Amino acid sequence: MNLFENENYKIEYFVSGFLSNNSYLISSKKSEHATIIDVPENPRDLLSKIQRNKMDKSLNQEKIKVIITHGHYDHIEGLDLFLDRIGKINITIGLKDSRYIANNENLFPIRKDDSIINGDITVKSLITPGHTEGSICLLFEPDDDSKFLFTGDTLFPGGPGKTSSSIDFENIYNSINNKIYTLPGETKILPGHGKFTDIRQSKREFKNFNLKSHIFGDVTWE
Repeated sequence: MNLFENENYKIEYFVSGFLSNNSYLISSKKSEHATIIDVPENPRDLLSKIQRNKMDKSLNQEKIKVIITHGHYDHIEGLDLFLDRIGKINITIGLKDSRYIANNENLFPIRKDDSIINGDITVKSLITPGHTEGSICLLFEPDDDSKFLFTGDTLFPGGPGKTSSSIDFENIYNSINNKIYTLPGETKILPGHGKFTDIRQSKREFKNFNLKSHIFGDVTWE
């Protein structure tokens, strides 16, 4: 389903997998490059929309890249099928989550906030630990007025993703407050599951929540 389209770029999203995961496809109309964010189970609809060379898969590495927001199984379960159909392509993931993807010679771990460039598609990575040690969020700005932040399981409408300890919760809280909330209010939040929101609405919810060191797990900000 289309989320955004202008003369240069298109953003589409797909839902698949046993936890109804969102995956995203950023396509360049000018260069036919494609950047994919997360690959859950059974990504057949996603695969059907990617422009690729089916005869010589080695050519796909030049134009297609995958970025994984974090290493949990439901966000990477479709990689084997994906790579079988597309061929060996570059996969980017946060350094501390790179252990989740084994035996991939084209793995590029991210160590710090950086730009991930794929032809004329530039996605900015934000290191946002909490949900996992290596969680990252990804900012794409297709024009002067539009900003999209792919948050994986770090931030959803209503609050943060699940954490496994009070330390993890403090980390995710700080990631949201100090990294994500520095972005403009109109920035669209596109999470790894469920519906979308924006920074402005999320900040309103955040004001109703006080950090408590003993809280972790699934948290509702109400």
